[in-house]
Amino acid sequence: MKYLLFGTGDYYERYKKWFPKEDVLALMDNSPMKVGTQIDGVNVMTPQDAVKLPYDTIVILSFYFVEMKNQLLELGVDETKIFHFYDLPKVLPASTPRREIKYWGVNSTNDEKKRVLLLSHDLTLGGPSLALLHGAKVLHKGGYQVVFASMLDGPLREDVLMQGISVIVDENLQRDTMEEVEWIKDFDLVICNTINYHVFLSRRKKDIPVIWWLHDSPFFYGGIDKELLKSIDTSNMKVVSVGPVPRAAMQEYRPSLEIGDLLYGVSFKG
Repeated sequence: MKYLLFGTGDYYERYKKWFPKEDVLALMDNSPMKVGTQIDGVNVMTPQDAVKLPYDTIVILSFYFVEMKNQLLELGVDETKIFHFYDLPKVLPASTPRREIKYWGVNSTNDEKKRVLLLSHDLTLGGPSLALLHGAKVLHKGGYQVVFASMLDGPLREDVLMQGISVIVDENLQRDTMEEVEWIKDFDLVICNTINYHVFLSRRKKDIPVIWWLHDSPFFYGGIDKELLKSIDTSNMKVVSVGPVPRAAMQEYRPSLEIGDLLYGVSFKG
C-alpha cells in the first residue's frame, strides 16, 4: 500500500506513526513555506504534483476534511481513494503492528470499589481533556476506582497522576473498536469523551455501560463516516452533551437520539 498524506500539522504528528516511511510517497501541503522541504525524510509536495505519483490511498490528516477532499476531487482524484484519519481501520493492513500500551500507577482491582474508565482523545491541556479530569476527580473523591486513559500522551498525565488517579496511554485506541480492547473488560462503567470515540463505539461490549460525553461543534464531523455514526447501537449507553451546540451537531445525523445534559465547570484560583 502506497500512501499520500495530506496535512503536515498537529494531526500529522498524531497519526504519522501508523504509516511506515517507506510506504509514504509524499506529504502534501498547500503552504509555500513547506512545499519543497522534507519532513521526517519525506518530500513535501503540492497536491497538484503529488497526485501524479503512483499512490493507492490518500489520507487526510486534518479536521479541514471537507475543503481538502474537495480540492482533491477538483484535481481528478477518485473519491474512493480519499480517506480521513478516522478511517484507519479501513486503510491500514491487518498486519500493521500494534503500539505498546503504557501504564502509570495502575493498581490491582479492588472488588469493593466500582471501576470507572474515562477515555480521553489526548492528554493535552485542552477544554475537553480538562473537563474529563474534573470528572475523574469527582468520581475519585466519591470512592470509585478511577482510571484515566488516552489515545495520546501529553502534559495532562502528570496532573492526573497527582490526583492519585491511574493513567493508561493506548495509541491503539486511534484505530480499535471497544470489542478489540481486551483490557477494558473489567470496568463497571466507561466514559468516552468527544466524537473521536465514534469508531471505538461502533463495535462495543454492550454488557459494559457507556456514557458518551459530546463536546464537539459541527466542524469536527466533516471527516466522519456518517453511515457508521448512524449505525452505532446506543443500548446500555447514555449520550450527554456539554450544551446545545454539540447536541445539535450529533442530532443532525441522529435526530431521534436522546441526548442529556452534562455541563461542566473548571476550578478557579484567584
